[in-house]
Amino acid sequence: MLQKPGSITLPIPIKIVEYKHFIDECCAFINDIDSFCNDYSKSAKFKLVIMELLTNAVKHSKTVSYLEIIKTDDQLIIKKIDGGNKFAFKDIFSNEIIQFPMPHFTHGKKITALLGNNYKLPLVVKSGNKVEFLEPFEVDYSEMNIPENFGLLIIKQCSDYFYYYFDENKKQNVFEVIFNL
Repeated sequence: MLQKPGSITLPIPIKIVEYKHFIDECCAFINDIDSFCNDYSKSAKFKLVIMELLTNAVKHSKTVSYLEIIKTDDQLIIKKIDGGNKFAFKDIFSNEIIQFPMPHFTHGKKITALLGNNYKLPLVVKSGNKVEFLEPFEVDYSEMNIPENFGLLIIKQCSDYFYYYFDENKKQNVFEVIFNL
């Protein structure tokens, strides 16, 4: 654990028996934020985001991953950082597989990403290395199996902002979740 004023960085555990302690450490770090401590819905969403990022790290990154939590005056920022495979998706309109960095990006372009094989999630391009996940389309859960990467949809529904970017200098994937305070 690395702790600086206003932030904490924790290695994501590989062993399932360590998950509860990991989640408890994350929750203890934010227990002085009144808007989370006094609001069960917000604290439950925070825990759910932590669990989904933990699952994402264990299932997809195939490498050492870290969780960094940063408190500012007006935001709580959670970053899941790893050096694994870059996030990729298929643009349903162009049928193109998008990987990072995106050589031909258009800032502000909206893309409907096909994730897994059976659900769509809207994104907006922020740069050649960054996308923002938008509010998901209405999903008919009765007609689908829970798809791969479904946690992205859950994270977006729990948070105010949700981004993915590839840090080219450090060669790291960063999933960044922001809660407004």
